[in-house]
Amino acid sequence: MKNNVFKNIAMQNGVTEEEVRREIEKSIAEACKNPDSPINKIGAGSVPTVEEVMEHVLREVAKSNMN
Repeated sequence: MKNNVFKNIAMQNGVTEEEVRREIEKSIAEACKNPDSPINKIGAGSVPTVEEVMEHVLREVAKSNMN
């Protein structure tokens, strides 16, 4: 599923899937610079992976749809 997300975003923006992944990684790293940012609580390492962030977002969306 995640690869489909990257593929769709890449196609919509005329870039490669790898470029999409790199941009998401840069955004995550930038967000992690703020020590109070909720993103710092996602994942096992100091900077969460793209997959960890996507899984977190999907869980949060699923929870909100249940309410």
